[in-house]
Amino acid sequence: MSSDNSILNDITEKMSSSSYDDERIDASLAVIGEGLDLSYIAVKEFVSENHILCCTYEWSKDGKRELINTESRISDDIWERWVNGKGISTSGYLEWNANMGVPCPLKQIRKSLAGSIMHVQLFNEDSLIGCIDFVDNRPKRRWTNADKTVILKFKSLLSEYLSKWHENKKTITSEIISSVYDHTTRLPKYELFCMEVEESFKELENSQLVILSVDFTNFKFINEKYGHEEGDLFLETVAKNIYAYTKWLISCCRSHSDNFLLVCKCDRIYTKARIINTIEDISRDFVNRISEKYFDCNLCINIGVHIIRSDTENIEQCISNANLARKYAKKKKHEYGHSCLTYDPAMAFELKRRAEYISDMKKGIESGEFFLEFQPQVMTDNMEIIGAEALVRWKKDNYNRLMPEDFLEIFEKDGCIVKMDYYVYEQVFKLIADRIKEKKPMFPISINVSIVHFCDNKLLPFIDSLIEKYKIPLNYINFEIDERIAVMRMDNVAYVIDELRSRGFRVYIDNFGSGYSALNTLTRLNVDGIKIGRTLMKKELDSTDQIIIRCVVNMGNKLSLEVIAEGVETPEQRAFLIKSSCDYMQGNFFSRPLSIEALDALLAKQGVTA
Repeated sequence: MSSDNSILNDITEKMSSSSYDDERIDASLAVIGEGLDLSYIAVKEFVSENHILCCTYEWSKDGKRELINTESRISDDIWERWVNGKGISTSGYLEWNANMGVPCPLKQIRKSLAGSIMHVQLFNEDSLIGCIDFVDNRPKRRWTNADKTVILKFKSLLSEYLSKWHENKKTITSEIISSVYDHTTRLPKYELFCMEVEESFKELENSQLVILSVDFTNFKFINEKYGHEEGDLFLETVAKNIYAYTKWLISCCRSHSDNFLLVCKCDRIYTKARIINTIEDISRDFVNRISEKYFDCNLCINIGVHIIRSDTENIEQCISNANLARKYAKKKKHEYGHSCLTYDPAMAFELKRRAEYISDMKKGIESGEFFLEFQPQVMTDNMEIIGAEALVRWKKDNYNRLMPEDFLEIFEKDGCIVKMDYYVYEQVFKLIADRIKEKKPMFPISINVSIVHFCDNKLLPFIDSLIEKYKIPLNYINFEIDERIAVMRMDNVAYVIDELRSRGFRVYIDNFGSGYSALNTLTRLNVDGIKIGRTLMKKELDSTDQIIIRCVVNMGNKLSLEVIAEGVETPEQRAFLIKSSCDYMQGNFFSRPLSIEALDALLAKQGVTA
């Protein structure tokens, strides 16, 4: 046997280290067991709130570790006895020998070794966290004061050591979890998700993998209306429900914002159509369940799908394909408001085309590939030209003529539409200045304002710079703002409109009546006129269409607003507008968009020469 001081010094050195590991505890148990000539030592810790005691460390003279990680539940009455210290000496230990019978708290030991036992409890401050049983196979060992000093010292050291170590492990575990799991949803982060997808590639012999990219239309309204905490709660609810809705699921993650990625496995007998039908059925029920609380946000789910049948496919590319399909799904109108599309290589071609257009825009502006055409606006009754709308065209690479619908949406989503608009604005200002100088016929020209301008404060300073540069009468320029933009950015739009009108410009609401709360728009915006959108001005007007258009025209007239009907293509439409007292119209019935030279020729035919 080692001397008591030697044992104390040894275990104090081992247990006082700032580094924490199992080996230090095991080594200390060995020092005590050998130093005090014991048969067995067991350290047991409570591992749940239900008084479950687990053997976490074990030492025996014969080298066997038979009870490590075994658990037993301590009854409530025994727990109360332990907590209240009944049967425990004031010094914090309990002595027992074989002829006393094995008490319940001590049953989790190797009974073959149980001759004499010294039992001590472990505390973290005032909380009972476990116990240690020091066992000698001799039935009537006399525990000396020196033995008790070593045991109680070790008890104190181990209590402190375990408390600090568990706290350290919690911190380390938290850091590990934070590094690989999303804080909001507790789902794996993207990197771990990719690893799990790669692992699932090994099981593709008789199955196929399905990558799903998912997001929600109008999720931003939850953040805006209910706050970001509620938005996070929604994302957490989505994550919990994902696992409940598909038996195929292998893994999922939140890649960013409200975008979730899932990988599922199914038999090869499932066709693409069957997979899509199954996903759509699940998604409808899924959204209905999770969106009940946010019924006024009109949440819709968008799903992009990429099916993997070969383990040679690149994971990142598969995910990229699913993401691309989701973006296309967002544009697809669906009976239920939700949409699901599988990846098609044509989508990648379209993405490449978009990137090419964005890249070529700056070069196109500098080389003069963009040019303006003008669609006349006329009096409905006598067809006299009273103005024109400037429309941009792109003669890409000097041979491929592109219309606005081919590229404006792409520019708007990228944000580079600002450069395009500035180019158009300056061209119109310059054109008017030149026409005044050359004493050509003058008429107001309408130009459009993209939504991107209402996300910063640069539009008005740029307009002011054009006013200073060209010094033209500002009544020759009208600004048109789409009703959709006006509703989405009401406060910003109202401010810009007031500023433009205060400078002398006229402002119109474009596509009025397109379904974005038209009446509210007019009550909050101080404008000069409205343009009835193409959604109302159909080629064949039924009785409902006619009633709505008459109401819009009548309302505009009573509010002293100019009303221009856009998209007029037939004599029947014109006749109806005349009957409805709509004074102005624009459309191919009178003239398609023209070059400025062709428009001058048309003015000359009407007798307007200067």
